[in-house]
Amino acid sequence: MGCYLFQTRPMSVNPSPTLSRRERNLADIRDRASLIAEQIILDEGVEGLSARRLAKELKVSVGSLYNAFGDLHGVIRSVIARSAELLATALMTAVEGAAPNKRSRIVALGEAYFDFAVAEPRRWSLMFEYRAELEIDDKARDFQGGLLDMLIAAGEADPVSHADRQFFLVLWASVHGVVSLATRPTIVAIQPNLAKNYITDLVDSALSRFPAQ
Repeated sequence: MGCYLFQTRPMSVNPSPTLSRRERNLADIRDRASLIAEQIILDEGVEGLSARRLAKELKVSVGSLYNAFGDLHGVIRSVIARSAELLATALMTAVEGAAPNKRSRIVALGEAYFDFAVAEPRRWSLMFEYRAELEIDDKARDFQGGLLDMLIAAGEADPVSHADRQFFLVLWASVHGVVSLATRPTIVAIQPNLAKNYITDLVDSALSRFPAQ
């Protein structure tokens, strides 16, 4: 599909010897910083991460960190990219293991999406809520487009049909809303085991109204 969701994570371990020493150093900082930042975010949330703390952990200057990433948001985006990979893998595995009909594939996607959010709430929140008040960037747009494309393919719909895309976008939004309510501790939440049961009902209700039927 050529979108961000399905691209492999660029690795800079053992960079090409044709790179300059500075480029190799920056590549090393990016690799190490991404792993350390990921662990901090998973343990404490994104608010636990700061440029000064990360530079101290890496034993480099804040300036060197910014040379490698541009700013702290660049570091966080690298963690988002890793999280997107893990979600994509979970969803593709679910589709591959589902019965060969669109209802089963869509339900499998919804349940895998739900399970990922419950198991990795900070990753899920980071992917969909980090700096949500700002305009979406190109990589995030491609990532979300990839999720929608996967859902459309599972539903055997027309990927270039505006009506089909809107239909599955609404279905995704419905499942996303249930997931959000089941994983957000700051509001009265749906019990996860109960919320997951609603996914099949949402899919059945949506497919009964699918324009192609």
